[in-house]
Amino acid sequence: MVVVINTVRVVDVGREDGGGGTEELNGGNDGMLWEKNLDMSLEAEREMSNNYDNWERLVRAVIRKEEIWQMFHDRSPSISSISSDSSLDSEDLDVPFDFSRPGGSSPYQQLPQRTVDVPFDFSGLVFVRGFTPVFDLDDILRSTAEFLGKGTFGSAYMSAMDSGITVVLKRLNLANMPENMFRQHMDVIGNVRHENVSALRAFYFSKDEKLMVYDHYSNGSISAMLHGKTGENRAPLHWETRLRIAVGAARGIAHIHKQSGGKLVHGNIKSSNIFLNSNQYGCVSDLGLASMIPSPVMRNAGYHAPEVKNTRNVSQASDVYSFGILLLELLTRKPPLHAIGVNEAVDLVKLVNSVNGKERTANVFDVELLRNRSLEEQMIKTLEIGMSCVAKSPRRRPKMAQVVKMIEDISTMNTRSNLVFIEGVNPDFDLQDMLRASAEVLGRGTIGTSYKATLDNGSTIAVKRLREVIVTSKEFQQQVEVIGRMKHKNVATLTAYYYSHDEKLMVYDYYGEKSASSMLHGKIGENKIPLDWETRLRIAVGAARGIAHIHTQVGQNLIHGNVKTSNIFLAAQGYGCVSDVGLATLVSTTSVLDSRSSGYRAPEVTDTKKLSQASDVYSFGVVLLELITGKPSILSEDNEKDIQLVRWVSSVLREDWTVKVFDIELLRYPHMEQAMVKFLQIAFNCVKSVPEQRPKVSEVVRMLEDISGTNSGD
Repeated sequence: MVVVINTVRVVDVGREDGGGGTEELNGGNDGMLWEKNLDMSLEAEREMSNNYDNWERLVRAVIRKEEIWQMFHDRSPSISSISSDSSLDSEDLDVPFDFSRPGGSSPYQQLPQRTVDVPFDFSGLVFVRGFTPVFDLDDILRSTAEFLGKGTFGSAYMSAMDSGITVVLKRLNLANMPENMFRQHMDVIGNVRHENVSALRAFYFSKDEKLMVYDHYSNGSISAMLHGKTGENRAPLHWETRLRIAVGAARGIAHIHKQSGGKLVHGNIKSSNIFLNSNQYGCVSDLGLASMIPSPVMRNAGYHAPEVKNTRNVSQASDVYSFGILLLELLTRKPPLHAIGVNEAVDLVKLVNSVNGKERTANVFDVELLRNRSLEEQMIKTLEIGMSCVAKSPRRRPKMAQVVKMIEDISTMNTRSNLVFIEGVNPDFDLQDMLRASAEVLGRGTIGTSYKATLDNGSTIAVKRLREVIVTSKEFQQQVEVIGRMKHKNVATLTAYYYSHDEKLMVYDYYGEKSASSMLHGKIGENKIPLDWETRLRIAVGAARGIAHIHTQVGQNLIHGNVKTSNIFLAAQGYGCVSDVGLATLVSTTSVLDSRSSGYRAPEVTDTKKLSQASDVYSFGVVLLELITGKPSILSEDNEKDIQLVRWVSSVLREDWTVKVFDIELLRYPHMEQAMVKFLQIAFNCVKSVPEQRPKVSEVVRMLEDISGTNSGD
């Protein structure tokens, strides 16, 4: 199937420009990204067919709470007590219940002490190496639980424990498996560690029960995201999200296939076994269960390769076939099987094959995706990958490592030819609009150049053009997605980004031209804006809150890396708002150590060239000194060598000239002198030479809020 569509040509862009002031994004002599005529044409909107848009998921699984209670409290639980019509794949049974008694009126009530003796050895919960045993089986049995569904290999439950930990519990149909064989399987599965494979946390074995414990993914499965639940509307899924699901799942499966000497098989790839990990990429669950049950009943015929239907023997090639079905689901938003009669159904592969000719290809894709016709080329390439994966002959299917490369190429193509908007942003402009916009240079810093771009629709955005980016496109995309998900009123909102070989752009909401630096120090030929004490305090409190929020991200390991007054703006409420989050980790060390930022640089960064949250605290301490003194981070005096602000303030305080330290503008507020002295003391705590002696930013927030009489909820 060959489809010809118009493509977008992106012109190579030049390097840093000279000069400032106002310039046209589509003009100038500096070879910028913006050019006057972008060779971009899109096909006219074609008529969309909705013949297949009313596909619905068939759900027949109904489980009574009493049956679940019996499963966990009878001395001899019977797997068969659950209706064989239930399906783990449906994931539509989201009725919560507790394990304490049947028919409970409150689905999430506090559970009483266990009174029924259950046939479990509480000491038998075995944690996989690397996971701390922070709960036991007793905690799980007393937890509030939600039945997720029943499938080929057993039943799944979400268990929310009193400690706040939530896990997924798999209860397996393995009544006759010997313990040594079960443990061998657990050893293999437990050793598979990858960010795109759901890790096995713990397991349990007894004569009557075989359990597996996994982390819980709060967003639900990809199946639920694509097809929704009974009585609910499906949530919108942007193309970037679907592509990340495909890339992540492919990487996870490829990693699985490299294990056990390149012989490990997943055996049960389907959208209900794919979840979103913390980086919002696809993550594969239920690894290895297919190999634990001989000749399982094939409930999910829509995912199984033709040879599996005949032999019931799964393989890496059949995994590839199942992944191909997943790709088709992501593209069409249709389930793998569609009932067309009482006893008749058509599978997704046959449906796609039935659509021949480029004029009808659009009918295959989810109508939601076709709203952005510039993405059609990427969708067609993804469709071609999916169809190669579902080739009837196993030998004609690609290896998963090849599939990963092909999808990553599309992902790179996505960032190369388009603005990529952050999840949740509803774009009202595109790359072409930005290229046509007029722009004003706001400033040049250690990491890049900032522009104010005014679009034809009247809206204004801030564009950061990065220089000396040293990370790969994959690393760039992952870091930017972390930044984009970080929603906070004191952190500048990232709306989109652009990545190509020659250009890396970040697009933000526009907060006005006046940074804290320009307000404090003014520009050449201009008078600086007088800042009263209350405004300076709000700038400090807001910026501290923003940095504190940044430090809580990515397992409390994220750093800002470039805290300075030129990266702090006033938000709508008049509080400081921090920009340029995390960009320092994308550029070269030379940029980080640029002499223009030396006044903010912690001593250890000069020695180790490594940034940290403690170095962020130091930089913020310099910001506080700027706010209290009104002086820049580096002071240049006539016939004198440049001196850092930290050293200048220290030298003045050694003479006990406290008043001389304060900005003359602040001397109009003598009744606030005590608060200013406390403010100065906080700043000096932050700029201590030993990193361990500096406070955490969360502590700085509390101290500044004490001075201002506000709290984080204000």
